[in-house]
Amino acid sequence: MGWSLSSLASALPNFSQSPSEVDSIIAVIKGFVSALNSKDTIEFEKYCVRAGGMSLWPPAPTTPRFCTIGAFVEHIAKVEDEIEERIWDPEVKVYESGNLAAVWAPFRAKINGVVNHVGVELFVLHKLNGKWKVTGLADSCRRPTEEEKISLL
Repeated sequence: MGWSLSSLASALPNFSQSPSEVDSIIAVIKGFVSALNSKDTIEFEKYCVRAGGMSLWPPAPTTPRFCTIGAFVEHIAKVEDEIEERIWDPEVKVYESGNLAAVWAPFRAKINGVVNHVGVELFVLHKLNGKWKVTGLADSCRRPTEEEKISLL
């Protein structure tokens, strides 16, 4: 049995972009990034599921790292350097059933006041007990250009 364009379209998921849901999701992402910047393990608990997974691809020559969100939180809490991460222009997709969402956003990270790396982050969220939580995160990044070191302050 072959697929027609209309049967393929009906098999694809529908995404609902309710403004209130999008606002709730963005608030969780902002809270997660704020907890990262403050290295506050208690704040992280509000925005994520520690058993969720992460795949982080730091700038070369470092190889990709895979861990739980909980292991990442514990690692960040011990970092002595000042961290300031920022995202912008997030793209949000919410699955029609209302329990799964994804956010794709460019980001930059400053370490001790200097733009250290830039890239994209992909957050996966699930609605658990009526609240959105980050259950997965992936990133890919690189060292900034000289222009980005100035423009992304």
